[in-house]
Amino acid sequence: MYTKIIALLLLLSSSFSLFAQPIEISVKVLQAFSDQAKLYRYTGTSTQLVDSAWQEAPGTYRFFLDSTYVKGLYKINVGKNISFDIVVGNEPLIDISTVVYAPDDSLKSEFSYENRVYWQYEKHQKRHKQHLWLLNSLIGFYADSSSFKTTIQREIELQELSQHNFAEQLVGQHPNLLASKLIRLEQNPVLAKLLQFKELHKQNLAVTWWRDIDLTDAAILNAPALNSRLWSYIETFFNEDFDKEEQDSAFINGIEQLMALDITKNLKAEFRNNLIKGFLNSSYPSVTEYLETQSFGTLLPIRQKSAADLISQGPSTKVGDKAYNFEVTLKDGSRVYISDINAEYILVIFWSSWCPNCIEALPRISEYYNQYHSKGLEVIAVSLDDDHDADLWSSYIENLGLNWINIREPYAIGNEIFYMYKVEETPMMFLLSKDLTIVSRPATRRQLRARLRKVFN
Repeated sequence: MYTKIIALLLLLSSSFSLFAQPIEISVKVLQAFSDQAKLYRYTGTSTQLVDSAWQEAPGTYRFFLDSTYVKGLYKINVGKNISFDIVVGNEPLIDISTVVYAPDDSLKSEFSYENRVYWQYEKHQKRHKQHLWLLNSLIGFYADSSSFKTTIQREIELQELSQHNFAEQLVGQHPNLLASKLIRLEQNPVLAKLLQFKELHKQNLAVTWWRDIDLTDAAILNAPALNSRLWSYIETFFNEDFDKEEQDSAFINGIEQLMALDITKNLKAEFRNNLIKGFLNSSYPSVTEYLETQSFGTLLPIRQKSAADLISQGPSTKVGDKAYNFEVTLKDGSRVYISDINAEYILVIFWSSWCPNCIEALPRISEYYNQYHSKGLEVIAVSLDDDHDADLWSSYIENLGLNWINIREPYAIGNEIFYMYKVEETPMMFLLSKDLTIVSRPATRRQLRARLRKVFN
């Protein structure tokens, strides 16, 4: 009987040890001037107030986290704009000492191994960023052909590699720390930067990019570097040689690769939410639609597409749909519908003289027009300028040498052309085939150039 009781006590003891223990965070700040310090937890790119503490003695503050605390990266504020980051893992005591006027450079801890390692990385990273800032400041003074500029670029690459190697060595010495996971999260793969991205994309870039990140650990949700790494990954799928539809597919392919990895459901949801926020007001609505309507394993879609949704959204302007047929005035003064224009492809551009991006893009688009007009390209440039800007509109057309079909349609809610093409910004472009099927919706002049090369070459 006695033996059974001992065994039961040991079992209970081992069971209780599985639960998180409360944590005490002791902070000693030399020359502190604030009566109160605050503890924040990173939640993605924002912070959430967790606790506040009044001075127990000059420059001494103490925080307590109960057993329900969340692991991750935290921030302690000890004065106006004076703060530093700490790692909260399994250590029951995190003791911190620093100097108020140089907190990052003076951080010390006797008992917290996690934070000693993390601060060692942070100090090295700070020096690395300062060095890069100096090099990037210099590089702007030299021409692209300058040998010294090439030397500086090489030095930047060596600095990046050196910082990456330092982080890898530090993590290799402490592989089981939460600090090491957070450090890895801040390191973009140097290998992926140096290799040809096209070759990596043929394989699975997600595997390379996220190989050293434990996507099953919920603690990395509480680190601002997670969102930065996510968008750095997505940016590698951007290609200036892609047309709009190819770019859409590339982004979706990258998301598919990422979501297919071994990731916790909460982390998948965080990735999806951050991606939707980023793409929502961009020129890639099809990517947003994919993110909202696709299921990712056990992560269900946010919404389902329905006939009611399509009706409420008004006319469809997707690739493959028929574009609205409207009248234009030709150079000879005659009025025709765009379906009657003798051209293999028609580019409809909505622009305005008060749109800087339009004024920058139109001269280059004019070059494409001159190159492909004889092969069957026509351009209809619809200006949103009102009557007050009519003279400015005319001068732009003359000064930029825009010899295509130009019409001015002052913007107004309820205007049929703007409604049917869903014009909400400028510039907006639609490349139409002879039968007015929408072939492409380029968001940039480079995407337009890529598509024109495909259809005319």
